[in-house]
Amino acid sequence: MMQLHENLFSQLKDQGVVVLPDLIISEQLSAIRNAFECQLQQPSFNAWQGYHQTDRRRLMVDQLLTVEQGFVDVVLLSLLQILVKRYLGESACLQEAKGWQSLPFKDDFHPLHRDEWYCRDHYNEQKKPMSLKLGLYLDDVDSGAFAYIPGSHRDVRDEHGIIDEQSPPTLVTGKAGTVFLFDPEGLHQQSFPNFKKRNAAFFHFFTSDIVLSQNFIRWGRFRQLLIESSYLHSCTPEQLAFLGIGRQPSTHPIEIQHFRWARRSINGLVRGINEGQYWFQRVQARLNRR
Repeated sequence: MMQLHENLFSQLKDQGVVVLPDLIISEQLSAIRNAFECQLQQPSFNAWQGYHQTDRRRLMVDQLLTVEQGFVDVVLLSLLQILVKRYLGESACLQEAKGWQSLPFKDDFHPLHRDEWYCRDHYNEQKKPMSLKLGLYLDDVDSGAFAYIPGSHRDVRDEHGIIDEQSPPTLVTGKAGTVFLFDPEGLHQQSFPNFKKRNAAFFHFFTSDIVLSQNFIRWGRFRQLLIESSYLHSCTPEQLAFLGIGRQPSTHPIEIQHFRWARRSINGLVRGINEGQYWFQRVQARLNRR
């Protein structure tokens, strides 16, 4: 077992991405998939829970630790905790849990990139902070797979000071239940074309003292983590700490900028719909009494 841990960690450190061995049992995977599909039945609107459409090709499901016990169990896998803490330090914990359905597409709509999550101006003169993401396929993936340029997380440059973005990427294909870890500082993307709808969950780990990017906060890309309390009944203190329980409250104000120009009109429309529903129910109840 120790040799397995060492091999996985060495690959993660050297390549920036590693596929973990089968960790999720079929019953757990089935429960996770069903819960995720339920969230995709309707958009999140007013008091309805559901998905958010973040762009034309993806439907986002946020706060997965409020959706199904199995998502909490995935985060608490012992192998995952060992690798995350060894890579990031003992104080690392879960910061985000979200997933999305990727719709079919043929073009390179989401090209190679590094995730924007920490404030690069703040860390311009000091060591960059580190993080890890866990990916979990909820469907079989043979197209539109996660792609990663091996070694690009280490910022290795050629003699001209430029990273070779044309080097062949590692494609993570696999059955539903495939789990992989990657360093989001490396170049990655969803490969194209993607021939069918694909559901996947992603979990972001880093320490809570990192200064976050304003763009990450102001455009709603970072959500303070929520957890259904009943899912924590059997957790040990160490597991609770890994889930982020006990960390200091966030000092980053959330100021969502989406549709700011139309916010008053949208809010008025929502209140109008609610008012119309109220009067419809009153009329319906009066007619039923006759």
